[in-house]
Amino acid sequence: MASPGLVMAQAPAPPAAPVAPATLNRLFSEAEKAFGSKEYGVAAGKLTELIKALAAAPNAKSPELQPTLEMLHFNLGLAQLLGGNPAEAEKAFDDCAKKFPKGDYTSRCFLGIGRAAIEQGSDEKRPVAIEALKKAALDPKFRTEAGLSLGQVYIQNDQAEEALKVFRTLMGSDVRTPQQTAAAVEVIGLLAETSQLDDLVVYLDRLIAQPGVRDAIAWYTNQVVVKGDNMVGSENYEAALAIYRSIPSREQILKIQGASLESMRKELDLLKKRMAAEEKRPVEQRSNVGEQVTMTEASLKLNEEAKKAIEDLKDLDAALLMRRGRCYYYMDRFEEALLCFRTLREKHADAKDAQSAAYAEIVIYNMTKDTAKIRELSNAFLTKYPDAPNIEQVATLAGEVLVQTGKWDEVLKFYEDLAAKFPQSPSLDRFSFYQAVAKFQLGEFLPSAEMLEKFLKDFPSSTLKENAMYRIAMAYFLSNKYKETLQWCRNYLDTFPEGHYAGDMYYRLAFIDSNDKEVDQSKNIIDNLSGYLAKRPDDAAAGSMLSLMADTWKKMKPTDPKDQEKSAKELKNYEDEALKCYIQAVWTNSPDDVIQYAMDSATSILQGRKDWQGIADLHGKFLKERPDHQMALMSANWVSKAMTRLGKPEEGAQLLSEMMSKNIGNPEKEQVEFLITEIVKAMVPRKRTPELAQELDTKLNEMLTKAAEGKENSTTNARIYYGRAQLALAMRDTSKAEGYLTGIANDESIPADALSPALLSACGEILLKSGNLDRAEEMFRRLADRYKESGFSDAGPVGLGQVALARKEPQKALEIFDDALTNIPGMSRFKEATYGKLVALRDLEKYDEAEALALQIAGDRSFRGPFVPKSYMILADVLRQKAKKQDTKGSIETLKKAHGYLQRVYLTAGKEPEIAAEAMYRAYETAKDLGDRELAQKTLDELKANPKLKDTEFGKKALTAQ
Repeated sequence: MASPGLVMAQAPAPPAAPVAPATLNRLFSEAEKAFGSKEYGVAAGKLTELIKALAAAPNAKSPELQPTLEMLHFNLGLAQLLGGNPAEAEKAFDDCAKKFPKGDYTSRCFLGIGRAAIEQGSDEKRPVAIEALKKAALDPKFRTEAGLSLGQVYIQNDQAEEALKVFRTLMGSDVRTPQQTAAAVEVIGLLAETSQLDDLVVYLDRLIAQPGVRDAIAWYTNQVVVKGDNMVGSENYEAALAIYRSIPSREQILKIQGASLESMRKELDLLKKRMAAEEKRPVEQRSNVGEQVTMTEASLKLNEEAKKAIEDLKDLDAALLMRRGRCYYYMDRFEEALLCFRTLREKHADAKDAQSAAYAEIVIYNMTKDTAKIRELSNAFLTKYPDAPNIEQVATLAGEVLVQTGKWDEVLKFYEDLAAKFPQSPSLDRFSFYQAVAKFQLGEFLPSAEMLEKFLKDFPSSTLKENAMYRIAMAYFLSNKYKETLQWCRNYLDTFPEGHYAGDMYYRLAFIDSNDKEVDQSKNIIDNLSGYLAKRPDDAAAGSMLSLMADTWKKMKPTDPKDQEKSAKELKNYEDEALKCYIQAVWTNSPDDVIQYAMDSATSILQGRKDWQGIADLHGKFLKERPDHQMALMSANWVSKAMTRLGKPEEGAQLLSEMMSKNIGNPEKEQVEFLITEIVKAMVPRKRTPELAQELDTKLNEMLTKAAEGKENSTTNARIYYGRAQLALAMRDTSKAEGYLTGIANDESIPADALSPALLSACGEILLKSGNLDRAEEMFRRLADRYKESGFSDAGPVGLGQVALARKEPQKALEIFDDALTNIPGMSRFKEATYGKLVALRDLEKYDEAEALALQIAGDRSFRGPFVPKSYMILADVLRQKAKKQDTKGSIETLKKAHGYLQRVYLTAGKEPEIAAEAMYRAYETAKDLGDRELAQKTLDELKANPKLKDTEFGKKALTAQ
């Protein structure tokens, strides 16, 4: 709709009217003034007088006077509408449209009829509004405004589809005027409310570039933020996110709005000059410049206020990041939420939302169980926001995370500090409890028990009471204070007869009984534990209880030792009962060490009986039902061994293949390669022939292909060739095995993420040796990033270091090796990493450090194989380089030492011809450096004459040496 103000069309000649021109001019000026001061009732009265006066003129129906009359009729309707008289407004607009069906204001009249009908708010008026708005929407100038209103009527009329059709047509419309901009904002809200997300995103993307929006960008921003907040209030987070993401940065908004306001001010100055020039003209000769001035002033004021509001919002960018982060959070898109919160915290550290963002990060990491990040961020939060209202929650969470790390000295100190800092905290019982737990975990059992007994007195109603009583009993138990243990076990069972630790308490009592050397408590132990398990077979301590029962059965003695036949029968029955209990324990939901003890004990009994079928059945079932258990690989070995003892090696292989089938297509199941190796072991006989090799290869290929049936992918394909490579190695066909593995490594159609840790490691080594460093790096990078917790956790970093060495990047390699040696405890590739560090030090010309490390390796008996001789050769390289910077005497002594190390290598490295040949050649070069030509020639001749070294790289090089 037009802004309040008169719209006067210029008439070519004054009408012959009984009313004086001065009166007409006065009425017009008064009406215009009333519009400006929003006295719409006065404006309507003045306009009515004007219309009557002009209608009474002799030339009232002349073509020249019609534009003026149309303008006055339209503004009468506008005055009534703005004055809150929609019924009168509808009549005036309808009258104008009928009198001037093809006038300049006809479309605006239809728009006015539609608005007036809507404001009357009756069901009967909705069809009137729809019809009028459809007509108004035919005019491109009013398409957006009319379309918005039409869509609103359709929604009120429960015609959602019709409304959406209208809104979709609006997406192609230009948005230039303030009215169109306001309409566009409403379209955003309606699209969001009706969950038309795709349409909303398209519309928002297009809208931001529209002239009308850019002219009022600050006002637009304020409005759409409100729309987004409304969507959050109604939990429509996707729509809210789309809206928030469409808003430019504060800097962009101010820049765009500043330029727009400057342009408006210039336009307003020009309009005011025009209006001043027209004030003395007759009514019939005035233009609509007054309306333009009013509109421009209103727009200028509105946008100046909006710009100031944005200027006052110093943290707008941070606030939008916070809003977006919350939307992502409620949509369970945690990575994106974290990015928003982290960006806010790091780039807008002083914003008022920074603290909330820091807390939100901690909450998300707690949900995703990322203890390292929780600890890092919680510590930072406690330091930066010591007065935050949620400081206790963060501190408590930080403590719980610290507990999970097992750093009990730190846990103790942390909770001591919390208790001192928050003496009135509702969590004070937790602070005290975890101090005692820390003492317990540090092995200070009796002090822990003392602290926990005090805890029970101080906090008798704590939710941690049960846990505390259990730990007191355990503290005395582990301190061999059996009298106190019995007392607290009974205290616990009296207080919590159905408690979480009740089974464990019965187990501890039975364990104490089992160590009674004066009275045989075997029957009591078995009766008590079996009676308890009959009632609670799924107790958390069931595995331990069954294992203790089994141990008790095994230790039981015959009733009549003199009767050998009866004794043997009794002992067999006891062992049967023990076996039954051990096997039951295997299938409980117990800790791994309990299950392993039960499984090992059961296997030992079966093995003693030579019951290979029983072993195959037990371990086969375990492997099938618990394929991801840490003992699954051991079970696979037992299945293979048992089936071989039964004379059914191929059946054993087939059984393992079937068990592997479930995971053969999943590269993250690294036990598959172990199962494949066990299958190969089961298939390969002692006598091996080329003909048999081909036959077994065919069988293995068929077996693995069948296992992969229905799950065929790059992973299964690679694993089939891996199996064939293992078989070729077992049949002593090294070249074929290397061919299979090389084929996997170089097959670019197999992405790194399709390979298991074992294959990534093997392929990475092959690619490294062949010089395909990019793909080798891809393999090792995948290992390092994805399989940090696997058995190949150190293969990735070591491989990446070796790639860096091959690329002549020793500094990068040194950093990688140092990091691996420092941060991967108990690494299996310690030797490779240490040797790699040595090479990097040499290449960086850090000769003193290299010399010290080389001597350390050479003197360490754990460095067997090629590492010692290769380290001696690097040591010789280092000494030769050092000799270049010494005086003659010092140089000779250093070179003699280098030659001695090289001589030691080639005299002791007979099993490594490549190493021996290289050492001899370098000894020849060192002798030349010494100036001992005789020694040099002798060494070279020996290298040439050695038949074992003639085909090596340096053996061939010696043939051309002088």
